[in-house]
Amino acid sequence: MRTLRGTLATRGVLIVIGALIAIAASAVTAVAVRAGTGGASTQAALGAGSVAGPRDTVTVVGEGTQNATPDNAVLSLGVSVRRGNTGDAMNAANTEMAALLKAIKAQGVQEVDIQTTGISVYQENLNGAIGYRAANSVNVKVHHIVNVGPVIAAAQKAVGDDIQLNGITLQLSDNTTQLRGARQAAMAAAAARAKEWASLAGRHLGKVLSVSEVVSNGATGSPCGGYGGCGGGGGAPVQAGQANVTVDVAVVYELTD
Repeated sequence: MRTLRGTLATRGVLIVIGALIAIAASAVTAVAVRAGTGGASTQAALGAGSVAGPRDTVTVVGEGTQNATPDNAVLSLGVSVRRGNTGDAMNAANTEMAALLKAIKAQGVQEVDIQTTGISVYQENLNGAIGYRAANSVNVKVHHIVNVGPVIAAAQKAVGDDIQLNGITLQLSDNTTQLRGARQAAMAAAAARAKEWASLAGRHLGKVLSVSEVVSNGATGSPCGGYGGCGGGGGAPVQAGQANVTVDVAVVYELTD
């Protein structure tokens, strides 16, 4: 009998404790829900209040270009040979490249103006005959366009039909003057365009808020078209033509009433 009463008493205590825990948990949950809801509302209110209206601006792009005659050139020169095995092919290419470099240096090209751009060897199936082709190429900077022809001729004479002339790029050695003029022209073009847009919108043009530029440095394309298009052939005449220095500027202006 005492055992039964003790068991019932214990169960009663456990039930009371369980009820208290449940009540406490409900209270905590209610507080958490209220806090979460209140926090979200506050955050939303702050977010809405902190969003400013769009600033009155107009963004335009102006372009300025200045022309000049190129005064130097970069040649892509090299050799390409075919032999029965990779060792012979690579040795032949190395020997011919050494002869080519010696020949162009004799024309006044300096070491600092010669940079290796490619070395390769691969198997080649030519009319059913397996062989191996090795190639070596360099970029050669020639500081005076009148010297381009003699440099090409010297390279071709040194290696004969194995010469590879992959292209020529004509450049300005100093574009400082052209760049300054192009920037001035680009900014003037941007201002004129911005004024026109402001007028169309019934507004007035305010101060400049930001400026960013993209410079296209003057260099003409390769008349050889790359991929060995110029072939071998001696000292071809080179026409300098004109190189363009172009500046594109994006300007953000303020609009006022």
